[in-house]
Amino acid sequence: MAKHTEQKEKIVICKECQKPEYWGTMRWLEGRCLCRRCYRARWERLNQQEYKWDDLDGPRPTMEEYQEQEGETNDGK
Repeated sequence: MAKHTEQKEKIVICKECQKPEYWGTMRWLEGRCLCRRCYRARWERLNQQEYKWDDLDGPRPTMEEYQEQEGETNDGK
C-alpha cells in the first residue's frame, strides 16, 4: 500500500473528545484539527443551524482497533 494511503487510514485520537478517528477524515475548523463528530458539533454551534451534508457519515474506528494498531506499531520498533 502506498505511504500516503497508509497515513489516511491511520487511526488517531481526537484531541477534543479523546475518541479514535481515521487521520484521513480529520477536519480543520477554527485552527483546530477535529474528528467528524467534533467538527459537526462545532460547525453547528458556529453557524447556529443543522449540518445537512452527508460527507461526515461512514464507519468510524473503535478504541480496540486503535489499541491493536498501536500494539503493532510498538512491536515494530
